[in-house]
Amino acid sequence: MTTPIPTHEFALYSLGGPALPAGTCTPPFSAARYSRYKYGSVTAAGCFARALGTAFAERCPELVRAPRLLMTSSPYTCVPTAAMALARVLAPALNAVRARHGLPPAPLLRVDRMSASAGDYGVLSAHARDRLMAANTLSFGRFRPDLVRDAHLMVVDDVRVTGAHQRCLMRASEGLPLSARTFLYIVSFRGLAGGSFDPAQEDALNHAAIRTLDDLAGLVEDDDFTWNVRVCKFVLSPANRDGLPRFLGRMPDWFVLDLYRNSCQDGYATMGHYASSHEVVRTELDRRPGWSLT
Repeated sequence: MTTPIPTHEFALYSLGGPALPAGTCTPPFSAARYSRYKYGSVTAAGCFARALGTAFAERCPELVRAPRLLMTSSPYTCVPTAAMALARVLAPALNAVRARHGLPPAPLLRVDRMSASAGDYGVLSAHARDRLMAANTLSFGRFRPDLVRDAHLMVVDDVRVTGAHQRCLMRASEGLPLSARTFLYIVSFRGLAGGSFDPAQEDALNHAAIRTLDDLAGLVEDDDFTWNVRVCKFVLSPANRDGLPRFLGRMPDWFVLDLYRNSCQDGYATMGHYASSHEVVRTELDRRPGWSLT
């Protein structure tokens, strides 16, 4: 019988439940900053990553200084999750702490999600999240056996709501020879029972600042943007279909080309939910000098 892998959780902020002691979270939680982070703001990701790294190193020094440490973000197919932007800033911050104690750096590895799905996870009910995660296939094929054995795996994510995503990762990693796992979050809805959670609360948080394509355009035009899977789905969603041509018309070539490539790589181009919007992106590229795909 396999012994369960010891598992820890740490969240910088808590909504609806006990948080870190007053005064330990700097800066205070901002729903607007979190929303910008979810939609690709490099500045917001850096702000949360530095605060998370500082708090985690201070409150859980024994985990940061694990003899063998591996880091990863929430899994993705081709287009990264927002959590990967968080992990890319957090990893060097935690590795600087490890270096001061004579410990080797923790590599940042990728867990592969074998296929992308349509829709917005943030609006799903607890039952729907469990059902989707039960059908999710993940691969730890990028983790070499010599790295994994007796290592502590740190999974960087942005929000814990019902725990369905965490349980999916736990199931997928249960057969690995890890010594322990830690799930690291920006924010947790810890005080809410999974079965009674109203998904509108997470959805409202995601869209506190970025509600429209024009809001997203502001991030891109301010040069404060990196791609993630949520942005792709948002731009290609049926809800934004009517405003998509005007939005794309104000976007630079690189953005439209990246959107087209991302849509092809993650399979949105052939998903009924997104296919018509993908064709709008293709049409926009075809009309731009030097970028025709036909």
